[in-house]
Amino acid sequence: MIDRLLGALPLAYPDAVVVVGTAALGFVAGALGPFVVLRGRAMFGDAMSHATLPGVAIAFLVAGAKEPGTLLAGAAVAALLAALLLIALVRSARIATDAAIGVVLSLSLTLGLVLLTHIASTGDSQQAGLDAYLLGQAAGMVERDIALTLTLGALALTAVVVWFRLLRAASFDPGFSAIIGARPWLVDAASTGLLAVAIVLGVRTVGAILMVALLVAPCVAARQLVTTLAALVPLAGVIGAGAGVAGGVLSGHAELPAGPVIVLLATGAAVLSVVFAPRRGVLARRRRGLAREPGAAAGPPQGVLR
Repeated sequence: MIDRLLGALPLAYPDAVVVVGTAALGFVAGALGPFVVLRGRAMFGDAMSHATLPGVAIAFLVAGAKEPGTLLAGAAVAALLAALLLIALVRSARIATDAAIGVVLSLSLTLGLVLLTHIASTGDSQQAGLDAYLLGQAAGMVERDIALTLTLGALALTAVVVWFRLLRAASFDPGFSAIIGARPWLVDAASTGLLAVAIVLGVRTVGAILMVALLVAPCVAARQLVTTLAALVPLAGVIGAGAGVAGGVLSGHAELPAGPVIVLLATGAAVLSVVFAPRRGVLARRRRGLAREPGAAAGPPQGVLR
């Protein structure tokens, strides 16, 4: 199936692999992003993303080989440990959330750089390319990466569909989700797991530093255009996929790194949406403000998400 899809594209095989892979990643990250943004966990995700770097390095040191599955498993474990550490610092040590995120993020990045430097100094030829997990290397994608993204992404999105009502309640009213019998720790675990899936899938393509932008930017762009979470999730996915496709094509023609190009395009879409969205954009709000007569009562809020 993947072979036929790649063959149907009017692109060289390596470019087709990058475009399909980044499109799949962009859709998964974009669709999962609203559950990060609406719960105010963007920087939480950033800390988890940075934690994948030492996870990859430690997995390489333990396995002694650059096997993608092992490295991604190490990244997933490290991301989840970072999430647990953040929760412990905030709830048990009573450290402010932003301070806890700063501690975990800086610790993760520093540890990752130290470990990568140590690995590079050993002269092991197997370590070549590990630094790509810092900023991503979409050009190194193969069909197995596409299959992994599609499989894990499908599982994550299926979980979103099955538990959509619960995730929506937790995003807008955590107190209500507790009243209806949903245990807060279970909801937190589910949302953190979904976040970990998106981060682990994207860390090799977009990189540990930029991955959070691919979660946030499509959501910001879509948020200006729709008024329901049920519409926000797929639209953010489509915007993320579009950025992935355009970034994959442009990076191949211009010989630029795909990850940063994809993030720039997604961010550009967010900026355009914030400014030009027909109902919630800056210009639309400005026009309504000028058209409103002095002393007239303000109308209902435009585009309140529900």
